Amino acid sequence: MNYDLMIDYLKQWGPDETFYRAYYLAKKSGQTLDNLIRNASLDPAVICFASDPSTIDPNKTERDFFNAGRNVSLVKHPRYLPFFEHKHAFFEMIYILNGHCQEVTRDRSMRLEEGDLCLLAPGVTHGINVDDDSVILNILIRTSTFMDIFLNTVRDKSQVSSFFLGNIYEKNRITYLIFHTHGDTIIRNYILDMYMEQMHLDDYSDRIICSLLTIFLAQLTRLYGRTVEAADSEKKQYPFSDEMLCYIHYHYRDVTLGTLAEHFHFSVPYCSKIIKEISGTSFSDLITRVRLQQAENMLIHTQMSVADISERIGYKNPETFIRAFQRVYSISPSQYRKSV
Repeated sequence: MNYDLMIDYLKQWGPDETFYRAYYLAKKSGQTLDNLIRNASLDPAVICFASDPSTIDPNKTERDFFNAGRNVSLVKHPRYLPFFEHKHAFFEMIYILNGHCQEVTRDRSMRLEEGDLCLLAPGVTHGINVDDDSVILNILIRTSTFMDIFLNTVRDKSQVSSFFLGNIYEKNRITYLIFHTHGDTIIRNYILDMYMEQMHLDDYSDRIICSLLTIFLAQLTRLYGRTVEAADSEKKQYPFSDEMLCYIHYHYRDVTLGTLAEHFHFSVPYCSKIIKEISGTSFSDLITRVRLQQAENMLIHTQMSVADISERIGYKNPETFIRAFQRVYSISPSQYRKSV
């Protein structure tokens, strides 16, 4: 792999970036924009976005960024893309390959420098400003498949595993983490490897990217876990909270409140109270949420029948599973499978 050639490739200006820059400079200098728009042979959405970002839906779903069967998507953030606040229904990493950018979230505006990596939770409203000399890569990860893909990563007791576990299961969550890698080539090259692997677009590339991302997160935690910068959080610590969430995740098929309490040597009422405080919901509702997340993953990535999925995730009666799924997703499992 020639990483320097890949970086040179990413530094090249795409037609959308060129248009965004020309539009920005023309507007800044007070020039007329009619000729620029008339002569632009681009997707009308690009032109519309440059002229009026407010027309773009700020709520981005997985369907907007992920091809069918893909768990991870790497996207170069266009330079001079007009700033607009938006939020995603998935995890996002913002990596500064070259230069810098201004990242704005609800609670602060921060300048990210070369080598910085910002890990954003789903549902966080944010926006990015990127200028001439910067190359920003976005690594997008489906929420629905994260836990199954990165089991080894979330087993450890680290800020990264707490971040992912908390954002999937907890009511009070950390909205972002920032790693200052200072241009570390180990971290940089893993990201470039994933970007290059994505270009293959074959039946193996997504699995390889997921494997690379698992190793990448482990390396990131090993090298920079002690210096990671976290958003302020009102998260209240409870004994063994992360361990309890991990236990529930790995035993969701047959775990009960009684077996959970017994495993951690708590009384059943105290265990129930901790689950309620952590997740904001009852134990039974939390188990349903975990089971349906697993079902969603299986509907997307396997050809298993609805009855087999129901049994696999712990429902003895497929009708019970179908009713639970429809109550949460507003469509049946079969309809959901056809829609993705």
